[in-house]
Amino acid sequence: MTTKKEKEEYAKLARLGCILCRQNGIQTTDTPTELHHCRRFGMPRHLSPVIPLCAWHHRLGDASIHLAGAKKFTSYWGFSQEQLIEKTRELLNDLL
Repeated sequence: MTTKKEKEEYAKLARLGCILCRQNGIQTTDTPTELHHCRRFGMPRHLSPVIPLCAWHHRLGDASIHLAGAKKFTSYWGFSQEQLIEKTRELLNDLL
């Protein structure tokens, strides 16, 4: 179950827009954002770091994280999930 604090955090993340689009020079915050849980082996979903992605980068495009998998995603886009987590954290800190 999602807590009030988590919902607030997720809303902030969604307002950032797609982190991968941003990394590729597309500054859109009006594109609907989906939140991707960057799960690590054995880590529960609710404890996993979350990054905002557009539907194309999240689950629709051939090189999306869910269709391509982590290795191909990183190879194709040039950014690992860890790098996108860090960039997301930097953007959130800039908003504070």
